[in-house]
Amino acid sequence: MADESRFAKGDLNSVMATYPHVADWVRDFESRYGSRPMYYGPLDRDAKKNRPYNLIYMAKEPIFIHIYEPPEDDDGNGGQTLWFGLEPQLTEEEENMRRELVETLLQEAPTAPTFTTDGEFESILTQMIERYSVLETEVGLSPRRQGRLWEMIGMDDKRVIVTTEQRQRLEYIIIRDLIKNGPLEPLLSDEMLEDIHSVGLKHIHMDHKVFGMVTSNIRFREREILSRYLRAMSERIGRPVSDNKPIIDGALLDGSRINIIFSDDVSMLGPSFTIRKFAEETISIIQLIKWGTISSQVAAYIWICLEYGMSVLVSGETASGKTTTLNAILPFIDHNVKIYSAEDTPEVKVRHKIWQRLVTRDSKNEESRVEMFDLLKAALRSRPRYIIIGEIRGVEGATAFQAMQTGHPVIATFHASSIVKMIQRFTGDPINVPIRFFDNLNFAIFQEVVEAPGGGIARRVTGIDEVIGYNKHSDGVLTRGMFEWDPVKDKHYFRGMFQSHLLENKIAAMAGFANKRDIYDEMLRRAAALDKMANRDLTHYDDVFDLLGIYYNNGFEAFDRAIDTWTGVNHG
Repeated sequence: MADESRFAKGDLNSVMATYPHVADWVRDFESRYGSRPMYYGPLDRDAKKNRPYNLIYMAKEPIFIHIYEPPEDDDGNGGQTLWFGLEPQLTEEEENMRRELVETLLQEAPTAPTFTTDGEFESILTQMIERYSVLETEVGLSPRRQGRLWEMIGMDDKRVIVTTEQRQRLEYIIIRDLIKNGPLEPLLSDEMLEDIHSVGLKHIHMDHKVFGMVTSNIRFREREILSRYLRAMSERIGRPVSDNKPIIDGALLDGSRINIIFSDDVSMLGPSFTIRKFAEETISIIQLIKWGTISSQVAAYIWICLEYGMSVLVSGETASGKTTTLNAILPFIDHNVKIYSAEDTPEVKVRHKIWQRLVTRDSKNEESRVEMFDLLKAALRSRPRYIIIGEIRGVEGATAFQAMQTGHPVIATFHASSIVKMIQRFTGDPINVPIRFFDNLNFAIFQEVVEAPGGGIARRVTGIDEVIGYNKHSDGVLTRGMFEWDPVKDKHYFRGMFQSHLLENKIAAMAGFANKRDIYDEMLRRAAALDKMANRDLTHYDDVFDLLGIYYNNGFEAFDRAIDTWTGVNHG
């Protein structure tokens, strides 16, 4: 995450003095467009009020982002929001130095220390760059004169003579290209971006959390370069793409989801890819409460349901935040039980001590292939408390319902915008769950992308529906709405007071309530505790998980007291 605390909002001069590449960009921009951007950091939704947009914010050191909205011309053209990634650039001379250094690094790689993580690789690479580059202040001559001297005396030295600033730029570019994401690094470093869309050689477009759809200054200029890049990226994530297998899905090292369409005969405008970015830190349920995605009462209801083994689907359209919500509610599961997760692309984040994490495996050899159906069959023999399915898309949905029927609660995401559409999709092809079995699912959470109150986009849980049972007279499924979101007031309302089938008829007895309606008081008590956590800004996922661990190990009173005195990540 960017550390912008040392730069005051509006203090562009300090940023330029610290980062020469930003200074070069600003001076060039001023000379071309006659206007000077303002420094706006850290970025928030109020930035949308500064029209037309012309502001700079930090992504991840040393990368900055410039947002610019050109004025409309006499023909009404313009107004498109532009996104410029500002990162260190190499001169032609420095590019030659880079090639020499990389060649030397590759030659010396067999003798370098071994590594197991990207962090170790970066540390080793940094040491090697420092070893094979020497500062001109150390030799007393400029790079050009030193090179001529070595040439005259026939000295074969692999070291490149550089200034301190040149070494910093070279180190950034080499590590960016060899370890990180190459030309896409500015895009993947900007936490304000959600989806990244690249089609052929066109400029890359992105969905921005504040400014909506923006057009970047980044594009691939040659199809062969784009093809090589996508081949390398797909091999790195273990899902190699080729003309024989032109479509792949996978996860980048930071957890972001990528879809690549490779062949020209499939993607007519050239190879394309879409990246769905995920936050570096898992978003907690308390953060979702503070954002308004969910209310404390909604969260408390989910908490009770998951504690007592209810099955739930988090459902919504594409990019509605389903996986974020799924990860946020997992700490509500008893911390002393086994969790089993099955995914095509690893996105589920579980902190429970007993977590069996499985992913599908693609292979040309059918015997070596492991599909979601295989993982779910294995789950039934693994005796977990909960089975987490990253996303139900097809026939594995029927297996998920078999798991529920045999007493294995399931949490999964699904693409459907309402309970009616969800039932239709599950009972139709290709899933074909018999409608009389649908009440093995206990409830469903529905989520949407909406317009944020202050502008931009936001996610909201728009409703929760309980599945009551199968009605043989109508040959349908009885459901009941528990919560609904009011888009005008941006508020969640509990419509299930004294009407919840799950709370009264399933959970109350398990929780030991003689009067089943006392379960509503318990829900409100938990909601108040979650509100207290939000008021104390206990939003970090680790804090939330650890506090809920106190609840499961020591009871509610100890949990409630701990909230008052907790000094966690945000209070260190």
